[in-house]
Amino acid sequence: MLVTLVAVLCNAQLCLEKVVTNSEQSGITMSACASTAQIGIADWLSKSPYHEWHLESYKCVLGKYTPKRDA
Repeated sequence: MLVTLVAVLCNAQLCLEKVVTNSEQSGITMSACASTAQIGIADWLSKSPYHEWHLESYKCVLGKYTPKRDA
């Protein structure tokens, strides 16, 4: 079962959805996503061009997820 971790990041008035990882890339499971998502997002944010944005929310989604342009 494919699981996708999605972060909603905001910078002032602009918010975006970004796929952090999925089970094809990292082997993440739904239970691991639910319990350790914040740790994974913090690590991902520190290495991404969005490191100065703040995390508004996140979700663990079953299947492939295509981010919305603006959240």
